[in-house]
Amino acid sequence: MAGPGYTFIDGVNELVETIGEFPMTGSTRPSAAGDTTSVYYLAERHLDRFNKRVQAHGWPENTVFSRAYTPAPSTFEVPLASTVLRIQSASSSEGRPLVIRVDTSDSDTPKIFDASLNSFNLGSDATVYVDQVELLSFEDLPPQLQDVILTQARTAYQRMFQGNLNLDSVLEQEKAASDAAAPRIDFDARRPFNPEPMPAPQPTRSNQ
Repeated sequence: MAGPGYTFIDGVNELVETIGEFPMTGSTRPSAAGDTTSVYYLAERHLDRFNKRVQAHGWPENTVFSRAYTPAPSTFEVPLASTVLRIQSASSSEGRPLVIRVDTSDSDTPKIFDASLNSFNLGSDATVYVDQVELLSFEDLPPQLQDVILTQARTAYQRMFQGNLNLDSVLEQEKAASDAAAPRIDFDARRPFNPEPMPAPQPTRSNQ
């Protein structure tokens, strides 16, 4: 069931309508119906990609503060779910350079890595605390954050299929407006992941 914003198919249709295509019918993802070539399938891939890319910046809706992890008693390591996109040390662990890193020696499992120790072994002293950013379903997000994702995805999608510079300029303005309007993490005594709108890339001009 969709939340207060758009469904995933609404998002796909917004992308294809940007390049003048008719919206798709039904409520099934193109890939789930065996489609791997149409503009709808490519819009689905764009939306999935930018859903993860934008959420990885960290927002009020997908950030968990002071998440406690207890290292495994045998390895003193902390494996993470694949939906964890970003972390930073918090509470009593604040100041430790804790990051996400894939352990290629252990089935490519993402784990908490202490950069100062250059190790997945976090020590046996105590529980570690992190603020973490988690990947949510597009449909679980509020409209303001969905708009940030959609305007980012629309711009890239239009550039792939049309490269219309005039439309690109309009889409860039809409992207900046949605980014500026989206709520940021502004709680007291917190180091925010994503404190201000993302800078827009400057267009390059040909010397011709």
